[in-house]
Amino acid sequence: MPGLTVFGHIAILVGSLFLGLHYALIQCTQPFFGDLAIGLLGGCTVAGYALIKAPRNVLTRFLVRTAFIWTGLAFLAGLAFIGQALLELVGFLIGDGTVWLSAGLLGAVGYYHAKHPKACYRRVEGDYDHSLRLLQLTDLHVGDIWSKADLARIVRKARHYRPDCVVITGDLLDGMEPVDASLVAPLRTFDVPVYFVSGNHDSYTEREELLDALQHIGVTPLEGALKKTDTASFLGIGYRTTTEESTSLVETFQNARRPRVVLKHKPDQIDTLLDADPDAILCGHVHNGQIWPLGYLGHIEFPEVTGSHWYNRTLLHISQGSATWGPPFRLGTRSEFTVIDFIPG
Repeated sequence: MPGLTVFGHIAILVGSLFLGLHYALIQCTQPFFGDLAIGLLGGCTVAGYALIKAPRNVLTRFLVRTAFIWTGLAFLAGLAFIGQALLELVGFLIGDGTVWLSAGLLGAVGYYHAKHPKACYRRVEGDYDHSLRLLQLTDLHVGDIWSKADLARIVRKARHYRPDCVVITGDLLDGMEPVDASLVAPLRTFDVPVYFVSGNHDSYTEREELLDALQHIGVTPLEGALKKTDTASFLGIGYRTTTEESTSLVETFQNARRPRVVLKHKPDQIDTLLDADPDAILCGHVHNGQIWPLGYLGHIEFPEVTGSHWYNRTLLHISQGSATWGPPFRLGTRSEFTVIDFIPG
């Protein structure tokens, strides 16, 4: 389809599969009331996504949250019924009630993995004057599912690792409603420098208001900008930073103090960024698909979708995200924040 982005094509494909999933779940659920419940949840999901940009009130927030939660649970139920069919092929018969219970257990485990990020440690050695501990947060998506209290909880946990600085590589807010400055207030409790670059969700609403709110609490936005400190240099490639601007910034960054750290939401244009000979490139965006096997779809657009990759002495780290977008579940993935120690050596 001409004119559609990769995301648009994926959205059409996933939407079609989701309708088919509801049909299959209804066929697999015999009691009338079970079929009715699935139909009602499917209807709420359609309404929730249709109202995703509508002003929030009790009804719209309920429908959007229901849409997100049921999307994840329905997908997990679909995986559970596929498992039932496969087991039947080898002679193990499992009742539909057990399958639904298994889907519920997967949902509970998936919610725990989404809500409680683990620390991911990396070590980078180089020609540095000082050691530096950096902590990366990304894809927090504060809004309909994850609240100000969730952000405060993640900040408290991150502070335990005593970073020298914190970077946020985009999608701090969900971007589905007007910016509420109070939502980002927990970031004020960091007692070290905090740097921010925007992601696509930060650009869906009043991006400038978000940047103003962050500056007000002491967070430094790096939207197509360099930041040189006594211990490191940071290059921020905001979501709206053009390719031409990025190329110009890279040329300037080549002579900056090490360690040189590039902050960018989407893991693309990596070859251009490598021209600056950075010590690390930190990204997010893809979430590793959140729920297996959706992570494989990321390879349609990006050469790498998760984890750490070395390009000579440059670390490229693509975080799975510190929270989730949409369904608050993870299966085969885990919410994380990244702790990177830059060590002289």
